Amino acid sequence: MGSNVLTEKREKATIIKLNMPNKANALEKGLRDDLKTALRQFQHDDKSHVAVITGEGKAFCAGGSLEEIKDGMDVVGGMSHMTDHNEVILMIANIEKPIIAAVNGAAVGAGFSLALACDMIIASTKAIFAQAFTKVGLVPDMGSSYFLPRAVGMHRAKELILTAKTITAEEAYQMGIANHVVIPGELEARVFDMAKKIADGPGFAFGLGKAILAKSLESSLQEILQCEASAQCMCFQSEDHKEGIQAFFAKRSPVFTGK
Repeated sequence: MGSNVLTEKREKATIIKLNMPNKANALEKGLRDDLKTALRQFQHDDKSHVAVITGEGKAFCAGGSLEEIKDGMDVVGGMSHMTDHNEVILMIANIEKPIIAAVNGAAVGAGFSLALACDMIIASTKAIFAQAFTKVGLVPDMGSSYFLPRAVGMHRAKELILTAKTITAEEAYQMGIANHVVIPGELEARVFDMAKKIADGPGFAFGLGKAILAKSLESSLQEILQCEASAQCMCFQSEDHKEGIQAFFAKRSPVFTGK
């Protein structure tokens, strides 16, 4: 993995830091490739139960690289370009472990999409969010059209997209985009506390639950009930469930292994 993305193992958590501060962590090809590598490593690391994605410098992620598209793209090149971007979002969505976005600064355009794709967003009071695509004559991409209406409702999503309005971290919290907002000096500690709490949980159940939640808004009640039943039968056989039951009756805290 290159230096465009830095990773750090901290107990059961992996910190993934976008590391192109001179370009506000824009999603250039080198950064995209390094981010995919970091996500793959996290996915296959049995000792890492949760990941945190954040940015180096003043920005979380300024979105896609306009340098890459300034000369225009034909249909074939455009599809290849977007497929490469979309692989990042699909990896975040499909990894059966929780991923937290620690939004330290600007999350704009595809950077906003990147944050939305994560399972939780904890934002610094210095963070801002903007669906800036229309400013350069583009539609939302990297999943914003999917994730944003689910977070804020269709009409508010349309307003954010059509006006390209910049919102503060507090406004993002009020809309249901951010889970928590903290002062900059407390962001790292607050995110790690959350990551540690999640990492100590039943990872096997978390993975199944994440997959079910991803289907919940476009499935019928009957379909979700079936998914839950199937997942629960798998959980019944898991070591985490057995440990949880034993801990409950022994009146102690469970020690989950994610198996």
